[in-house]
Amino acid sequence: MKKIDAQTAKVLEDIIQDNDELFEFNGRQYKIVALDNKDDTETTVAEDVEKYPELKQKLRQAKKDIEEENYFTSDEMKEKIRNGQV
Repeated sequence: MKKIDAQTAKVLEDIIQDNDELFEFNGRQYKIVALDNKDDTETTVAEDVEKYPELKQKLRQAKKDIEEENYFTSDEMKEKIRNGQV
């Protein structure tokens, strides 16, 4: 972990306090994320799967469908919609 000086800490603190977690530096955009903030609305896939059992089942079914080549490409689906098949 990199230690920051007081001036840098003040800049980061200002960004965080403004509820603006995004900033730009040298032409690149960055996002500040609190690693220990459990109230954060962002979750991992693993957390979502654990929280929502139906999601786990849907992901398993999707994996099975892909393995069995039981799917349509975007172009195939658009064609089915245009033809009234869906």
